Amino acid sequence: MSELRGLRGRFAAALVAVSALTLAVTALLVLVPLDRKLEQDALTSLDATARTARSTFEDLSREQLRAGSPQLERAVTNLRRQTGGEVFVFDGASQMLAGTDLNGNDHFPEVPQALQEDRVVSRLGREAGGAEAQVAVPFKAGGVRGVLDLRRSLETLGGVHAVVRRSLVAAAFVALAVALIAGIALATRLVRRLTALRTTALEMAERGPDGTPPVDDGHRDEVGDLARAFATMQRQLAAQEQSRRTFVSTASHELRTPLTSLGLMLHGATDELGHDPPDLPEARDQLRRALGQTDRLSKLAAELLDLSRLDAGVELRSEPVELVELARSVLAEFEAGASRAELSADGPTWVSADPGAIARIARILLNNAHRHGNGRVVLRVDRGGPALEVTDDGPGVPSGEEERIFERFRRGPEAGEDGGFGLGLAIGRELAEQMGGELRLVPNGGGATFRATFPAADEDVEAEA
Repeated sequence: MSELRGLRGRFAAALVAVSALTLAVTALLVLVPLDRKLEQDALTSLDATARTARSTFEDLSREQLRAGSPQLERAVTNLRRQTGGEVFVFDGASQMLAGTDLNGNDHFPEVPQALQEDRVVSRLGREAGGAEAQVAVPFKAGGVRGVLDLRRSLETLGGVHAVVRRSLVAAAFVALAVALIAGIALATRLVRRLTALRTTALEMAERGPDGTPPVDDGHRDEVGDLARAFATMQRQLAAQEQSRRTFVSTASHELRTPLTSLGLMLHGATDELGHDPPDLPEARDQLRRALGQTDRLSKLAAELLDLSRLDAGVELRSEPVELVELARSVLAEFEAGASRAELSADGPTWVSADPGAIARIARILLNNAHRHGNGRVVLRVDRGGPALEVTDDGPGVPSGEEERIFERFRRGPEAGEDGGFGLGLAIGRELAEQMGGELRLVPNGGGATFRATFPAADEDVEAEA
């Protein structure tokens, strides 16, 4: 639990750090450009005012454009009253003729530049008293050149900047508080859900996969997906555990029966041979039956080995296989007596699979057909599948058993002592699926037809063949 609480703390700390970083970046990206924008707007406004006021000074005469002129002083005072800034007038030699702030400490570098370049000069000055907007406008009055210089302090912009800064900081802290509260609530909920999964995992480790699966209230997020994946894993483990128990129980029963019978038969044969004179016919019968049980044990061991390989996921080969030739070689094993079968094929059929696994499937289907059929068995190679089909003329599969017959240790109700162990069809289907095909029962109205399909080989393989 301490680790989960640590997760909540780390989550909250991460939110605080991210929010603080967001505040710093926001201040950098908003306040600095805002300062520049406000200063540029003030300079632009002062420039427009100076251009408009130029005509007033251009209307003065040569005599009026001199130091101490009442008309010049009046024009400067009126403009000062209209703009709220400082107003200065210079002659063509950059000498001040009139001004509203004559403290003698100001420098006017924009004035000679405006005279020299004969254009309006606008600039932002950084003086000891603070920043200010400076505009110098050249003009002519009575044939004499002059310069109108307007200056306005930008200290008033500091109030706007302070208001924006306070609002931004207040909004940032409110957003930080909301994000922190929401983050802690989200982290608490997340930790609670993870704790439930952790508890379920510990219970499963203690009690096995048969416990209650984890439930996450149907949430469609990563934790919900984890809970559903965990539940799926638990169901699969429970199914595997049940399969293992069934396998152990059934296999032990299937092994115990022939082993017990084999022991009794061998003891009986030993007793018959111990008589004086020995009962040879009875001893031979006991030994014959013992050999039958030995064959049955050999088949069971082979099928259990096949199942262990399938469960271990041993990879099968994938190579070009010609089904017709393989079917002929398998049928050659069933040429004795009633085990004969017919081959039906349209021509060479190539698949990409494991030849040993295909032969194993064919043997399983043929043994099944001979066991349940009435004598006639047909092995057909279908090029259109490509597939192997085995058909018998027996009673067929009872209704409702079409899929159950492919389960492990599932035997038909009519199966006797020699009816197999119920593993053949299960092994055949799993082999076919591992090779990318399938094994299924095909309804045909009479008897039983099993169809095993396999991946087709490449066209160039068939062309070379």
